[in-house]
Amino acid sequence: MKEITFFDWKVSLQDDLIAVTDFQTKKMVIMEGALDLHGVIWIDEHNELQIKPSWDCVISINSKEKILTIRHVDKVLRTEE
Repeated sequence: MKEITFFDWKVSLQDDLIAVTDFQTKKMVIMEGALDLHGVIWIDEHNELQIKPSWDCVISINSKEKILTIRHVDKVLRTEE
């Protein structure tokens, strides 16, 4: 897992995921490889974190510590077996 910062949130991503942040619009896209879009994260007008995943994933939110963890569902299930 790698950890990046998205404003005042920490985002933990699987090593094979890539995050690109647009600080002006407060949006981050998450991709795997060059063109495979997996989701968008943004801060809305009420300063709330919004998430729009577009693939089968597990998103864990620790609101107290402001940590967001994103993993492929198949990798999560494989480690739980």
